[in-house]
Amino acid sequence: MKYHFSLFLLAVLWNCQPRPASEASFEVGWDGALKTIMREGNLSGQVAVEEILKKKHVYALGAMEGLKGELLVWDGRPLIAMVRDSSLQLSQDGNGNAALAVYASVPRWSGAIPIPYNVRSYEALENFIRDAARKEKIDVGKPFPFLVEATANKLDYHIIDWPEGDTVHTHEKHLQAGMRGTLGAAPVKILGFYSAHHHGVFTHHSTNMHLHFMSMEAPIAGHVDSLILEGGKGGLFLPGGEQ
Repeated sequence: MKYHFSLFLLAVLWNCQPRPASEASFEVGWDGALKTIMREGNLSGQVAVEEILKKKHVYALGAMEGLKGELLVWDGRPLIAMVRDSSLQLSQDGNGNAALAVYASVPRWSGAIPIPYNVRSYEALENFIRDAARKEKIDVGKPFPFLVEATANKLDYHIIDWPEGDTVHTHEKHLQAGMRGTLGAAPVKILGFYSAHHHGVFTHHSTNMHLHFMSMEAPIAGHVDSLILEGGKGGLFLPGGEQ
């Protein structure tokens, strides 16, 4: 795989740890919707990335305008994965627009909640996050963000690069359009949003989660399609305190 990147940017992001702040509440918002993209082919920008970055302690993920790249914002720092000349390019430019973005201002995160050894698959992780959130008295009937730091034995990902002029949208075509890859035995940081009630908005109908990741050993980031975690070596972070 070819890629272009900023070593400084990645060093800052990799070393950015969830940290407490003065307040424990969090707010979730979104612009755009998957169903609008899929049914209407509307790939126009719905929100400026710089508007998202104005929020304090903001975490965000989504797809860029025209479906030309994957958006990740980690505590106010943007990381946009794009395909340029068949190469993966990472950018910290916050001047673009997102066709879809879900975001949260999280001033405080919980301490690391150990991920059990038997929680390894995507589906098992989804169930564990739901149950852990309930224990932390987070209302799982409402959307909430979370962070995962773990080693992925296998992580399949893609960076969307939608062909201009293609007006037929399917989930399968979205997975195929752009660059696909697989990581193995790789420490990663994952930002996710959980909701059982926003299928077709910012989650697909087959899952309650939307996940983006960045590798902690290589300049790679993108949308998580599937994963298998190394058992017993991960931590989950949830928004701190009660809503």
